[in-house]
Amino acid sequence: MQLELKAFLLLTDAVMITDEEGVILDVNSVYVTKTGFSRESTIGQPARLLMDTHWRGNQTWSGVAKLMKVDQEVWEAQVTITSVHLDDSLFYISIFNDEFL
Repeated sequence: MQLELKAFLLLTDAVMITDEEGVILDVNSVYVTKTGFSRESTIGQPARLLMDTHWRGNQTWSGVAKLMKVDQEVWEAQVTITSVHLDDSLFYISIFNDEFL
């Protein structure tokens, strides 16, 4: 578990983890830096991504998403969302990269 935590913390892309209902369980420091929202104010909130497709399910999706920053500016990034089954629960891991847009 320590290795997974270190990898999560050291990623250079923004990461958001949600439960099956889309409630944010955690974000990394890059997400905090890019959006301006604190980790504490983000956890427990619904994930609201404006994506170029309607996606939900047990698969991986990649495309462009728009997120609102704390200052109401729109942040656009390439996002990959992957569903992960752990025990009897379903989670979604979203990785955001804005370097190539």
